[in-house]
Amino acid sequence: MGRRIAILAALALAGCERRASEPPAAAPSPPPSEGAVNPHVTVTAYVCQGGTRLTAAYPDSQTAIVDYRGHAYTLKLTRSGSGARYTGFGLQWWTKGTEHGTLARLKPGEDIASDPGVACEAEAVSPPAPGSPGGLPDNRTPVSEARFTAASAQGAANVVQTYFALLEAGKAGEAAVLRSDGQVFDLSPYASYHAQIGAPGATEGAAGSLYVSVPVVIYGRLASGKPLHQSGEAVLRRVNDVPGAKPEQLRWRIERLDLND
Repeated sequence: MGRRIAILAALALAGCERRASEPPAAAPSPPPSEGAVNPHVTVTAYVCQGGTRLTAAYPDSQTAIVDYRGHAYTLKLTRSGSGARYTGFGLQWWTKGTEHGTLARLKPGEDIASDPGVACEAEAVSPPAPGSPGGLPDNRTPVSEARFTAASAQGAANVVQTYFALLEAGKAGEAAVLRSDGQVFDLSPYASYHAQIGAPGATEGAAGSLYVSVPVVIYGRLASGKPLHQSGEAVLRRVNDVPGAKPEQLRWRIERLDLND
């Protein structure tokens, strides 16, 4: 049995000889995992030279799980001069941040791959174009950068823009202050979270309050690696300009987010 495994391994390595510009051949399939992979781990999808795709997940600080050509390889962190380098099953996955990585094969006896491998870039997720399904209104009017007062409709749109900028920066606690309910948005299900903000609608009054609706398009990537696309509007409220109103009551706050998948 041991000789058979050695022969299979040798054949697999021999079949990996390819031009440097092509993706490295798949290493022998890893044995079944002894335990379940953390289902909440962040997964990044990559597009590599030649159009090959792979995903990489990092369940802990010492491990990368690279899903490549139908097989999931559990690679372990090893020494590197820069970036993070993971090896195992005849493969080397070397990352520079989360956006760039190189997948290469390790020849027998190699600690660092001499094969240049194939460069991979994180697959970008873009919002739909204005006017297309799920995109901003086709008037293509973004949030104005002209001078405005905090009490204006444009001031309301600026609150929405600030809210999502804070979420994008991972500052959900600070963003919660801009909501009427003070709720902290849970960012844990997302690998990346971005928003496009459109021009605000007209200010409308009702029962001593003012309301403004602002178009919003959400895009990014879920922790599972799947793309995220949502669209809808943020509805903001503040107290009308009545005598005795406190400064805090006169500030726009996000009353609710109405988003559709």
